Amino acid sequence: MSSKIFSPEFLAEHRKSEKDFTRDRSLTFPRLISFMLNMVNGSIQSELSRFFQVLDDSPVALTNVTAAAFCKARKKLSYTAFKDLNANLIHTFYQSRNVQRWRGFRLLAVDGSVTQLPSSPELHSHFGKARAHSIRPAIRMSQLYDIKNQLTVDLQVNSHSTGERNMALQHLEQSNDKDLILYDRGYPAVWFFKVHMQLGINFCARAVVDSSNEIKAFVKSGKRDAVVEFRCVEKSLRRCKKDGLPTAPIKLRLIKITLTTGETEILMSSLFSNKDYPYSIFSDLYHQRWSVEEDYKIMKSRLNIENFSGKSVEAVLQDIHAKTLSKNIAAVAISEAKVLTVERCKTRKSKYKVNFTHALCQLKDNIVRFLMRVARSDLSKLLIEAIATSLNAYRPGRSCQRIKDKRNRPNKYPMAYKRLC
Repeated sequence: MSSKIFSPEFLAEHRKSEKDFTRDRSLTFPRLISFMLNMVNGSIQSELSRFFQVLDDSPVALTNVTAAAFCKARKKLSYTAFKDLNANLIHTFYQSRNVQRWRGFRLLAVDGSVTQLPSSPELHSHFGKARAHSIRPAIRMSQLYDIKNQLTVDLQVNSHSTGERNMALQHLEQSNDKDLILYDRGYPAVWFFKVHMQLGINFCARAVVDSSNEIKAFVKSGKRDAVVEFRCVEKSLRRCKKDGLPTAPIKLRLIKITLTTGETEILMSSLFSNKDYPYSIFSDLYHQRWSVEEDYKIMKSRLNIENFSGKSVEAVLQDIHAKTLSKNIAAVAISEAKVLTVERCKTRKSKYKVNFTHALCQLKDNIVRFLMRVARSDLSKLLIEAIATSLNAYRPGRSCQRIKDKRNRPNKYPMAYKRLC
C-alpha cells in the first residue's frame, strides 16, 4: 500500500487536476492519504500536530501545517483513492493463508445503514433528506461484509432515496460462485433472487412470514424444510420485464426455524442439497449475519464515521471510505494476531476473540509510520503481538433484549463506548 501511494501512476489517477500536488508542499499526496487513514476524530489542527510529531519523531510537531491548508489540499484528492487502496488490500488478503471460510464458501452479508450528514446546501442538494420534515441531509450506506474475516469487501454510498436492493445488486460485481451471501428480511424478492441465480451466486435470506402465498402455504403445511416454486407476479414481474430477466417461476428452499422466543423464522436459500447442507446448520448460519450489524457499531461508535471533517460531498465520501479502509487494515492485523491466540488459548475453558477496539487503538499513528516508511524494522511483529494480548471471552448463545426505541435511551453516551481519541 505504501508503494502504491508513492507511485506517480496512482497520483495521476486520483488527483482532480494535472496541476495538483506538483509543488513542493508539506502536505504531499502520500502524507495527505496517510493523515486521513489515521482515524481522524479530534480537531483537524490537533490531529495535524500529532501526525507531524510521528513523522518528525519528536515530542512536538516540527512542521507547522494549518487546518486551512489541509482543507485546501483535500480538494485536490478524489475519494476513489481510498476505494482503490481498499480493493488492493482485499485482493492481497485473499491470496494469504489466513482466509477463513464456511464449508468452502466465502461467507458474506449485505446490510444497509442510514447516516446523517452535516447541514450544508451542497449536501442537501446532492444527497437529499431521509424524510420531508428532516432538517439534516442523510445518506444510505450498504456494505458487502466478509463475516469470517471481518472485512468490508465493498461499500456503496448513495442518497437515502436509493433502495437497499438496488445497492445490493452493485455488490454482486465483487462476488462470484464461491460466495454465500446472507440477507435480512428487507431484501427477498423473486426478481432479486433471479439475478443471483443467473450469476451463480448462492444466498440465504430471512423472509417475512406472511410476505407471499407460497410462504403462507409452507408455514400452514407444518413442514420445516421444503423446496417451493415461486411465481413471478406483480412487482417482480414488472422488474423482470424492465431488466430483461426471465419471468418463469423459480424454485427456492424454505427452512422454518422456531426461535427460543417462540417466534417463527423463515429462511429462503439456494442451497438445495440436504446432504451437503442439512436442516440443522441453517439456524447458526443465519445467526452469523449479526456480525455485519456489529461492524456498523464499530464504524459509528468506535471510528465515529458520522463525525465528519468537512461539509462537502467529496469530504464526506473521503471520510467514509478512509475510515472503512482503516478498519479493514485492523481486520487484517487481527487475522495475523489470531495465529498467536490459538496457542495461548489452547488450555482455557472459554473461547476468546481479539478485541477489535484495542487493535484500532494500536494502529493509531502506526498506520502513518508504515505508510510513510518511518517504521522500525520490527514494528509489524511488535504490533501483532500487542494486538494478540487483548482478548475478550466469547460466550456463544448469549443474547440481550434489543432496545426498540432508542430515542428514550437514558444514557446518550454509554460508558462501554468511548472514542478512540
